[in-house]
Amino acid sequence: MRALVTGASGFVGPYLLNELAENGVDATALDPTVDVTKYESVLTAVRDFAGASTESKVIFHLAALSHVGTSWNDPLSYLDVNVGGTLNLLRAVELVDRNIKVVYISSSEVYGNQSHLDAIDETTTLRPLSPYASSKASAETYVLQYGRAFGIRCVVARPFNHIGPNQSANFLVSAIAKRICDARLNGEGEIPVGNLGATRDFLDVRDVVRAYRLLAIADTSFDTYNISSGVGRRIDEVVQMLIAIDGDRVKATVDPELLRPVEVMRMVGDSRRIHSELGFEPKFNIEDTLREVIAYWREDLGAS
Repeated sequence: MRALVTGASGFVGPYLLNELAENGVDATALDPTVDVTKYESVLTAVRDFAGASTESKVIFHLAALSHVGTSWNDPLSYLDVNVGGTLNLLRAVELVDRNIKVVYISSSEVYGNQSHLDAIDETTTLRPLSPYASSKASAETYVLQYGRAFGIRCVVARPFNHIGPNQSANFLVSAIAKRICDARLNGEGEIPVGNLGATRDFLDVRDVVRAYRLLAIADTSFDTYNISSGVGRRIDEVVQMLIAIDGDRVKATVDPELLRPVEVMRMVGDSRRIHSELGFEPKFNIEDTLREVIAYWREDLGAS
């Protein structure tokens, strides 16, 4: 199998490329200079990838603007990249080789606020609450639409909150870990935090990319799969776990500037489908992952 990974320079991309290489997949990252909003550029890249090889092929479409908060400031860019870029890829695959499988990486954010549900499965009605979430939900529609219309083997992955070393500090767990390590370095006793009452489902990024690989090799099309741990944890619990790992040196203080205009209070995934159909089971526990995240920021910041 040959694979092309768009958005490979982000947090998840390197982990996915490593997962594929370790399992014998000839994987290539899309040239980061390719602008996914430009159809001709995407078409050229897909043609180059398809080449003359007779091997089975898959494209993992990770390329996206992915920060929920920022999407409120520039919603049109999120539409252009997340929806327009996905459409450009689908149009290119339809023209070049409809046998290329497309694994589209969506987001649990498409579900919005489902606080009445203990866990969200793939049949849950979508209620996106941010421009980012709306862009991903819209792109999902086009992925499945093009798949059915042109016989392209498309599958949608909806990962819940994934964490691990090297994640941007724009995301919750990494941001908190960085603030804790900053506080250690600067001798401070407090760190600012946002809403501590929300509940999220956290999964190690290495488990997430393994699920992506399973979706690529499975004989499945026009389907949607949650990728989650199935365990809900309040944000304050995770913050206290991070603080304890660092030695209980700081306390968390809510900063109103870090509160979002609209907050999803509970988001926990039901991943029984990918478990029953593909045998997916998480391998990493959250405590070990959080230790690695703290260790990453200590090294990056030079905190002892």
